[in-house]
Parts: sequence; C-alpha cells; structure tokens
Amino acid sequence: MDGAMRFLMLCNFDYRAVKILRSKIFLRIDSKNPEKDRIVFVAKAIKEGKIVIYPTDTVYGIGCDINSDSVKRIFEIKKRNSEKPLSIAFSDFDMAKKYVFLEEKDERFIKEHIHEPYTFIVGKKKNVPDIVTSGKEGVGVRIIDHVVTRGIIDAVGIPIITTSANISGRKPPRSVEEIDDEIKREVDIIIDSGPCRVGKPSKIIDLRSREVLRE
Repeated sequence: MDGAMRFLMLCNFDYRAVKILRSKIFLRIDSKNPEKDRIVFVAKAIKEGKIVIYPTDTVYGIGCDINSDSVKRIFEIKKRNSEKPLSIAFSDFDMAKKYVFLEEKDERFIKEHIHEPYTFIVGKKKNVPDIVTSGKEGVGVRIIDHVVTRGIIDAVGIPIITTSANISGRKPPRSVEEIDDEIKREVDIIIDSGPCRVGKPSKIIDLRSREVLRE
C-alpha cells in the first residue's frame, strides 16, 4: 500500500472519490457546490504539511500551511528565486487581520475590488514567517474569489501560500491539464475544479503606496 492510499484510509475518506497516480492524489471538487468531505480531507492534509495544487479565480495555485517546512519546498518545486516573495491566501478579512496590518481605507479598497483578480501588498505582522516574504516587511494578500479554495482555507483555520502552479518564468496554468508534469510529480494532492475564470495571473497593487506593480 503506497503513502497516498494509506493517508486516505487514515482520514476515513472514501478513496473511490479520487484517482491515485504515481502516489499523487487527484481529487475532483465541484466548483459550485463543493463536497464538504473533500474540503475537510484537503484541509487535514494541509495541516499535516502536504503541498496542494488548487483552483483560484485567476490560475491554478500551489500552496501549503504558511508555517510548514513545505514553504521551502514550494520555492524548490517552482525553481523560484528565494528572494522573490510568496503571497498568502485568506478565507476572509477576520483571518487576514490576524496576520497583516489593514487600515480602514485599505480594507474598504479591498472590499470594493474583492471580485477582481488582485493581489494586495500590505504590511505583515510578526506571525508571518520571513521565508514567505523573503525577509521583506510587506506581503501579498489574496482573498480568492473561488468557493473551493476559500472553503479549504476556512477549514484549515490558518492562511495558506498562494503562488501559480508553474515553473518560474513559464506560463501559469488555467486548468489542471496545463500544469507541467514537473510540478505534478512533486506535490501531494491535485484538485481539479475545472478551468479558472480569469485565466491569467492577478494584478498586484501595493496598498502602502497605491503603486501598481503588475498589470
């Protein structure tokens, strides 16, 4: 019995709902009515340090618990320069305020653009590990407009890393089919919820200066 199947059984999860290929768990989750047991299963895996590929409103992302040793692995999997920070995804504003500094005007701006594909740079609090931000004082914040991923983060109870599921410099994937095999081989769970709505990376705006860093 391989590790993937053993993990499914330890979670008392109906393994007939998934496909296991080369010890990777491929899990289909409905993008409109997510199956609660599958959300809980993924959340449990993240809490145990697993690395997950998941859908967002923009492109497919790769992430883990922000406090996990797996954060370093994400840099390695993506072949990403460690001096390039990662962003963090939150389930809601209440969770975000525990980890980042949000002025009233910033929160208002984010709420006005919550359904748009933005990443907002704000000041981080001490409970955001330096490895995530490459030692910088700011961090990218996303409250992802996708019911599956927000449901997973809510079930985890803490934020997760969010960065596109591609080798750095290559095209970010809009669907699971577009994800490089190099990436798929290195993660633990791959969630398929169909094509992402936007299909390109989020815009980045630094709310401290209102400077647009990426269109």
